[in-house]
Amino acid sequence: MAAQDTGNGVAIINGGRNAIYTKVPSHVSTPSVPSDPQLVKIYSNLGTGKNVYNGIGGYGILGKNAGQPWPESVARGFRPTANHTVTEIDLGITYVQGTNIVVVSLNENDAKNHIPGKALHTWRFKNLPAFGTCCTLQVAKFAKGIPVKKGLMYWVVVSPDQQFQDTYDVWNNDANGQQGPFSNNIGSGWEKQSLQQLANFGVFGR
Repeated sequence: MAAQDTGNGVAIINGGRNAIYTKVPSHVSTPSVPSDPQLVKIYSNLGTGKNVYNGIGGYGILGKNAGQPWPESVARGFRPTANHTVTEIDLGITYVQGTNIVVVSLNENDAKNHIPGKALHTWRFKNLPAFGTCCTLQVAKFAKGIPVKKGLMYWVVVSPDQQFQDTYDVWNNDANGQQGPFSNNIGSGWEKQSLQQLANFGVFGR
């Protein structure tokens, strides 16, 4: 495990695939805005108040020109416990350097290969908060909704925007150290599903 110190309090590990903030956070913590209470929780590992997610650790979301050996996109899987329609995904993503933009998608599962499959809907976010702060959530809404079926695997995917290859963002870890389905793509296709520390996200709908 090799680490690189950027000099701004960010320790980059494993060629950029993970990041840790090594200083006392320099920004005042921002409480998250809760999801609409009328929505059904389909899946969530989000905490509450100022402990919604881990503000000082997470997975690198990297363009190929972000100054690291590999680009990286990250996917986290979940299985609904009933049939639902997804209308909102909340997740904490923060910014290190480069173009401050990120792409989020909800993907079906490629069951044959145990990796993320076709994107069902995609969102883009910009002006992310600085890495080392907590707990602003990016809120991906889709009023029409995306049907999901009980027991099937779905993936929330976070990637750099292909137009901006200098991006280094971080999809922050969950606050509780839980593990769950994980896949990443470092430029050669999605890796087969494994079990890793969860990144934070919540999936809501009706």
